[in-house]
Amino acid sequence: MAKTPALDAFSQKLGYPFSDTALLQRALRHASLDVDDDNERLEFLGDRVLGLAIADELLRRYPQENEGALARRFAQLVSRKTCALIAQSWNLQKVLQADSGASGVSGAAMTENVLANGCEAVLGAIYLDGGLNKAAEIIIRHWQPYFSQQSDVPIDHKSALQEWTMKRGQDLPSYEIIDRQGPDHAPQFKVRVTTQQAASEASGKSRRLAEQLAAAACLKQLTDEESR
Repeated sequence: MAKTPALDAFSQKLGYPFSDTALLQRALRHASLDVDDDNERLEFLGDRVLGLAIADELLRRYPQENEGALARRFAQLVSRKTCALIAQSWNLQKVLQADSGASGVSGAAMTENVLANGCEAVLGAIYLDGGLNKAAEIIIRHWQPYFSQQSDVPIDHKSALQEWTMKRGQDLPSYEIIDRQGPDHAPQFKVRVTTQQAASEASGKSRRLAEQLAAAACLKQLTDEESR
């Protein structure tokens, strides 16, 4: 991929001029292309860089919060959904190269997972090009709106669902992993939660996140039915 006006516009939107543009170009080659230098290794790296930058910022912002509260904030900030929203704000879908024959990886139709992976690959490229401090600076700048939205600690949906069932004298919810896909460095877990009155499924990049999302969906189903 040669340097183009589209890449220049992307770098400007990102707010980071690459010294080594080959790193950016590699970050924009999705694994569906089946080439030797796709972005999977950069995605692996970027996921860790993002996690470190977000964890460090959370410790700075909330010195009095316990690990559980910090973990819930962290899970929301590094989630597939947040990374995909960041990617969309960069217009990543306009420059990310992918096999048009692969499902959901072309243009505006790119899936949340493809966009999130691309976001992490770009962060990995920034880290290699400019170092950890520069990567953290870019992350905190672009994640600022999502930090600001967290005025309260995100709800622990598993605890909320458990409390709901206990108050009604029901058995505690049970969780089961029903599917696991993706490479070891970027797995996707699908979890089912079952209560006496309802069951829901959800997917996430970790078992903990998938369980939280499934619990949230199940609790909404139960409360909606109760309010009818």
